Amino acid sequence: MLPTELAALMIEDAAARPIEDRIWSMLPGGEVGQRYDGRAKLYDALIGSKLYNRIAWGTSPAAYSAFAQEAVRHATGPLLDAGCGSLVSTASVHAHSGRLTVLVDLSLDMLRAGRDRIRALAGCVPDHLHFLQADLRDLPFRPHAFDAVLNPGMLHLFADIETVTRELARVTARDGAIFMSSLVNDRRLGAHYLALLHKAGEIAMPRSFGQLVERLEAPSSGLAATLAARREGNMAFVTASPAA
Repeated sequence: MLPTELAALMIEDAAARPIEDRIWSMLPGGEVGQRYDGRAKLYDALIGSKLYNRIAWGTSPAAYSAFAQEAVRHATGPLLDAGCGSLVSTASVHAHSGRLTVLVDLSLDMLRAGRDRIRALAGCVPDHLHFLQADLRDLPFRPHAFDAVLNPGMLHLFADIETVTRELARVTARDGAIFMSSLVNDRRLGAHYLALLHKAGEIAMPRSFGQLVERLEAPSSGLAATLAARREGNMAFVTASPAA
């Protein structure tokens, strides 16, 4: 049975299945192999590396942590981390927030790595954190359930980013905020790397910072047209609100 505070955020007919300690799944059949299963260790080694991020993307893990902290500091109600990964840059932020937080990813391996990282850091998984396997394009939460939504480093994976942003907007409170980051191709070395990743089928067609902002400002995104956006190296950081 889902914890009461998590169940209160879900749509009425949501059917969550327990997978293992502190992890639930919304996918048919429960544990289904996903793209990033088996990659958690490699992901951690790269995304958690200051050198890798500086060379490849012109940014840093500290920038990712700081952006997550912005989301945590926005309001005090439930927080959704949509596409949380292994929490390699955000475990400390979430472990110490004390705020009801739902950590969502499609990959069970990423969720396990995140849970275990929290446990190693805090000695246990704090009661305010819940791990859920779900698809960002079909979130199982009721409308306006979250005061803040974090979507870290995900939009560059999707050709149709609007399928994600509309869902994020749907589950965000009307006066809430959505914190999104995405790789963009405005810096030469990172642009070359993104082109290789696209050719390998790992990401969607790379976008420039301007192209990303244009997509997010369009009515089809489900977001309010006025947003705050900045770029550090190849990483765009965007804060938006759901459209009225």
